[in-house]
Amino acid sequence: MARRRRKTELQDTFAAIAGFRDLVDETFEKLTGKPIASWLKEFQQPPRKLPPGGQQEPLSASVLSLESAYAVLGLPPTATQEEIERNYKRLAVVFHPDKG
Repeated sequence: MARRRRKTELQDTFAAIAGFRDLVDETFEKLTGKPIASWLKEFQQPPRKLPPGGQQEPLSASVLSLESAYAVLGLPPTATQEEIERNYKRLAVVFHPDKG
């Protein structure tokens, strides 16, 4: 009986972990527009070589558009400064490393 209960507790624990993983995946995809797996693959690629002359490529291709920045905050482009600050602070709390 004790062994069965222990097995059920382990199954419940794994189910809770899987549920949390799914929640993190969904939240990350809503915020960034791409799944965590594809985001991590970008960091596994070797670093790009600088072109001759030492000049780096302009960052304009990798910078979010203004509409995308508003979308990450969950706001329309017509949002006020106060709304932007409030949503930014909420998002910062979610991803703060000391939160726990």
